[in-house]
Amino acid sequence: MSRDPVRIANCSGFYGDRLSAAAEMVGGGPIDVLTGDWLAELTMLILAKDRMRNPDGGYAKTFVAQLRDVLATCVERGIRIVS
Repeated sequence: MSRDPVRIANCSGFYGDRLSAAAEMVGGGPIDVLTGDWLAELTMLILAKDRMRNPDGGYAKTFVAQLRDVLATCVERGIRIVS
């Protein structure tokens, strides 16, 4: 039995990566899964320091910003998001 390939696009490798990357991946061609390493090791260090300075901080704002741009399209096309 053959299976269709799963097309995976990655849009974030670290904190501060291009915010346009998610939109580029979703708009660039057919994909099944959008991934991002929003919680990479260096990112976790930066977020921990942010939270120490401000208890309301410490989350990956880039994740929210990138998804704001592509979430509706991902839902419409059935693209799964893995963080």
